[in-house]
Amino acid sequence: SKARNKVAMQIRRPMRRLTKTLFGLSIFMALKFGLGITLATSRAGESSEGASSGHSRSLLHWITEDECKTEFEVGNNGGPAVFLYILAICYNFLALAIVVDEYFVRSIEVILKKLKISEDLAGAIFMAAGTSAAELFSNLVDTFVYQSNIGFGVIYGTVIFNVFVGIGYASYVCPSDVKKCNWRVMCRDTSWYVFSIVMVVSFIWDKKVEWYESFILVLMYVGYVLSVVYQPRIEALLCGAKATVTTRNKENVMELEEKEESGENSQRHVEMGDHEHHHEKGVSGGDVDVVEPDSSPANPTSLCSKFYCCLTAPLNFLMYWTIPDSGTAEEPTNKYMWAFFVSCLWIAGLSWLMVKFATSIGCILNVGAILLGTTFLAIGTSIPDTMSTIIAARKGQGPIAVSNTLGSNIFDMQIAIGFPWMLYSWIHGKAYAIDHGDMTGPVIFLLLSALVLHFGLSLFGWKLRKRLGAILISLYVVFLIFVFVEEFA
Repeated sequence: SKARNKVAMQIRRPMRRLTKTLFGLSIFMALKFGLGITLATSRAGESSEGASSGHSRSLLHWITEDECKTEFEVGNNGGPAVFLYILAICYNFLALAIVVDEYFVRSIEVILKKLKISEDLAGAIFMAAGTSAAELFSNLVDTFVYQSNIGFGVIYGTVIFNVFVGIGYASYVCPSDVKKCNWRVMCRDTSWYVFSIVMVVSFIWDKKVEWYESFILVLMYVGYVLSVVYQPRIEALLCGAKATVTTRNKENVMELEEKEESGENSQRHVEMGDHEHHHEKGVSGGDVDVVEPDSSPANPTSLCSKFYCCLTAPLNFLMYWTIPDSGTAEEPTNKYMWAFFVSCLWIAGLSWLMVKFATSIGCILNVGAILLGTTFLAIGTSIPDTMSTIIAARKGQGPIAVSNTLGSNIFDMQIAIGFPWMLYSWIHGKAYAIDHGDMTGPVIFLLLSALVLHFGLSLFGWKLRKRLGAILISLYVVFLIFVFVEEFA
């Protein structure tokens, strides 16, 4: 319908702008990161090789230099190779954002519709999997292929980035009349988040993770999902009163129904639980749901839009011809399961390339895999979560923005970490080994990401405020300083 297409276009416009902005930011961060690493390693190169290998155990183990074998990687001190690898990773980020948002999530919507899965269960499992797919597959690839711990670094950096930068920036862009977060839902999500942090740290403390420990992490996510689905009953049991619907997805559905009935304030709608992204095939001959000359990617007007259109054209072309059309939740096709499967293959392949390029950079520059994972790769893989959070905040949907972030972080800590390690233990018949140094700093920042957000929201009346955003972003700057000092001090 025209009304639904209008809502979809209102979502796609800021999604495109944010994709362009975050892609440009990732390139800037990559160049700045590469320059800083090059300067640091050049200073480190003045010392002996023994000292160089000694300081490589500061946080997690480093990639050894003898893994750089090709002439391309060792020629000219590896400068051209590093530059091209960084550009390739940035382009990989863009590809991940497109395949996850336009294909993977869309196929999930159809599956949910076909299986008649409730909104609560859909939001707690499938939508969290959609926004955290890159982290899950990155850890899977690293666990079974490279075992450099870069996958753990990506997840560690992502959960920090999601809270400090995602919610921090969202606090700046949200309107003054942003919705108030439900304190009961916040207590639930924060408790599960802190519980996840404590369990992960306790399991990896002895530098190995047994199969039953990773299995416990997976079971914890089952417990989290049940707490989301039965939130009203739990509230009624604990409060002794008739519970109201408080989960983020039901709140969102009610909001959509109210706005469709009134026809007012349509600009303030954003849908996370029932992801209304009717994607466009950005190639010649493809289907386009909505055609508006001022914003359609098929008819770019500004120089930036034309550049972005040319940049994404190869990706759109390849995905259009390799990923089957799943249709929409209203008009599904019979290929939705194939679309889901092929989307997973795309995400797995892109994650493999991302980890491969990152380990090559670490190999050439003698830089720790964990440093690359917690900074550069974490920023790139956080794009879907960050976009969802910022769009929700701009529409005044503070509860959705916060719950989306915490739900994704819980998925990362329990499934994206636990499932690959559990699979590894079952296949190889041994515990998964993880080499780490002092975990005091990471534990402090992980706990800060949960506690500062929770008590900050309570201090500001459970609403996103600019002062809270300033605090969170400042903490991320401190986190970056800590990571670099820890590696190069």
